[in-house]
Amino acid sequence: MNPTRFCCSAQLARTLLLTACFTGTFVAATSAESGSSAGKPALPKIEKQFIVFPESVVLEQWPHTLKLVNAPQDLKLLNPGQCVRLGILATGDNRDSFLEQSQIAFRAEFAGQKQDYPMAQLAATKQIKPEGGDFVTQALAAANIDNPLKTVASMGASSANWCVPADARDGTVTIDADVESPSGHEKLEQMTIPVESFDTGSKRAFADADEFEKFSMGFHYQPNPARLYPAMQFFVAKVASREHPESFMDFAAMAGAALKANPEAAKDFTARLTSENNLSVKGVGLIVLKIGGYDIEPVLKPMSDDAKKAFGDSEFPDPYDFSLPEDVAMRFDMLWGMFTTAGQFAPIQKISSALAWRSDWEDFDKARKSANPPHEWTPAIGRAVAYGAAGWSLSSFQQTDPLAADYIEELIALPDTPEVVKSELKVLQTDPAFRREEKK
Repeated sequence: MNPTRFCCSAQLARTLLLTACFTGTFVAATSAESGSSAGKPALPKIEKQFIVFPESVVLEQWPHTLKLVNAPQDLKLLNPGQCVRLGILATGDNRDSFLEQSQIAFRAEFAGQKQDYPMAQLAATKQIKPEGGDFVTQALAAANIDNPLKTVASMGASSANWCVPADARDGTVTIDADVESPSGHEKLEQMTIPVESFDTGSKRAFADADEFEKFSMGFHYQPNPARLYPAMQFFVAKVASREHPESFMDFAAMAGAALKANPEAAKDFTARLTSENNLSVKGVGLIVLKIGGYDIEPVLKPMSDDAKKAFGDSEFPDPYDFSLPEDVAMRFDMLWGMFTTAGQFAPIQKISSALAWRSDWEDFDKARKSANPPHEWTPAIGRAVAYGAAGWSLSSFQQTDPLAADYIEELIALPDTPEVVKSELKVLQTDPAFRREEKK
């Protein structure tokens, strides 16, 4: 991940704000609740198009974010075992209370089978940031300017979910939705989403490293567990894991978290691994299954006793264990792999805890600039390096990953977050300690 650094003057901040106002999806609003602008009030209404997103957004992500969040992505593809929710958008004044009084019903048709979900209250509502809002906010903050560009839309998530059948073959699911709001009954625009079986997904090999990275980094937005097996095959064949063990940790943590979130995908993964002849692939796959919390005995059963012992005794370090400063950076890779797969809050919260080592960084920075810089590694230096790595990676993800930006805002607001960590999180984009020197 290469962070995009920027230094913003007040004039540039104003330019960015104006650009967002004229080219963004939404218009600047003076009230996050009402969305009123200087013009006449706008009656609240439900937009005709709804979105379909992973159920984890409601169950795991939104509980760890503030009221104002980035919108989840509309899913482009589904796999067996995946569960989804519907999201409806409301605009206009008093749209939050309008949503709270609204209900949604929907019907899903797949493989000739129809499932009806009756009218029900929304499970949760959030105010939605304008597209690019985080970038504008960070740029303005660098110039000590408050961002008036808050939100003019809110989203509500359905209480009911639809899950792709475990034995689903390739096909298309069609979803129709109706809403009952204070404005009355209305039918929303129909949506169709392709469904890909495990058999089809497992045959789609990765063309190059760019496709592999896009798959890995964007998994929590567009989960595609049917391709986890070819992803592992590509990793073993193309990534120099022996020379870069951190990449192995990263992938294993990422794939393990993905399988933990989808038991049906884990069953298919286990079946394919059982008949795998490549021992390198099989070894990585066994670690992935263990990280996901699954029984590896079905895979070990046909193997020799020596192989069973070698693979069965393999252990994976705890990514949340920061007791050894020299290993913390490696654990960062594992935690980021877990975040990019499942979109969990806990990995970012743990990484941010390393920002409490600010004093170790200051001592190290002072010592290395002195007449007698240190020449031997110490635990304090390890903590100093980890502090810088934590800040750099958090800064990078804050700029490039909307969910990470939402989580960082939540951490700053949480009363349980140590004050020293909050202070560091507020200056991720401006602290020189979090910049990586350009290679000459």
